[in-house]
Amino acid sequence: MARSGHHTGRVIEQEIRFLDHEGRRLAYATVGEGPPLVFGGRWVTHLEREWDDPQARSFFEELARTHRVVRYDRIGAGLSTRERDAPPSIESETRALAAVVEATCDEPATVFACSCAGLAATSFAATAPDRVRKLVFFGAYVSRHDIPEATRRSIVDFVRTNWTLAAQMIAGLLLPHGSGDEIAAVSQYHRQSAAADVAAAFLELDLTTDASPFLSRLTMPTLVLHRKGDRTVPIGRGRELAALLPNGRFATLGGDAHLPWMDDRRDVRRALAGFLDDAAASDGAGDASPLSRRETDVLRLVASGLSNREIASSLVLSEHTVHRHVANILRKLGQSSRAAAAAQATRAGFI
Repeated sequence: MARSGHHTGRVIEQEIRFLDHEGRRLAYATVGEGPPLVFGGRWVTHLEREWDDPQARSFFEELARTHRVVRYDRIGAGLSTRERDAPPSIESETRALAAVVEATCDEPATVFACSCAGLAATSFAATAPDRVRKLVFFGAYVSRHDIPEATRRSIVDFVRTNWTLAAQMIAGLLLPHGSGDEIAAVSQYHRQSAAADVAAAFLELDLTTDASPFLSRLTMPTLVLHRKGDRTVPIGRGRELAALLPNGRFATLGGDAHLPWMDDRRDVRRALAGFLDDAAASDGAGDASPLSRRETDVLRLVASGLSNREIASSLVLSEHTVHRHVANILRKLGQSSRAAAAAQATRAGFI
């Protein structure tokens, strides 16, 4: 086991471990306590370098306050074995995700899939639905058939033959309004994470795989988040994904950065608050709380600063229903304002 990162005032560190997966070393990191939240394997990553990024680390630390956050490096990248004996496939990537879940989760996990990680996540959730409690897709897609085949081939060849310039180009797509220093840092991160041939092989898989055969089998609650100005994966790809999911919920976010910790994270936090934590009712308060489970869900979001409209969107309710829940909460707690009700419930341990 290794510890990584630096302290930022709170003693919270990721723990890096390794498992033997099909004769290769697969590196994964965990941080926090609570229900498991497993991040699928993105294009090319490096657990230590990513943890050194203050924005990424802050994002994962926020989630780790209420969940056990699990991340891993795909075989061929980061701290995992860098050499591959065969090109990656949707089957091999699904097996890797399954191995991480098996090693880290004693209960069904919420799988958080950013971008191309959604491909293996859909395959895994379809083949092992008992292991997946919920799904979150961020900047994800069903397929990239919107890109002409010749263009896909040319992008993959560019990565393989001129990794330095290709990494810089892709960094600019991920962070369109980033400064020169920010683009350079993202580009360097990718080049540190994998060699050119591995990055190209992953990109080829990620641009040619079609997840549509799996989607009808994903009956667990699913949240699809997509930024309006995403240039890496246009928002239409996210809408298509949500439309094909039996229990999918779609939320449009502001900004144009491709990954959740880039750009303004406030709307990301709000969207996740109503989805990840909606089962975390006041179990500790037991019969002492006068609130129903749904009223507790609503009040927790009130305490987080969400408006009735935002709560309605997060919990998939009508705004009128939320208004009624708030009125019932005020009556039961004997308070005249939302803020006072939230403060009283917090003090009493109801939320």
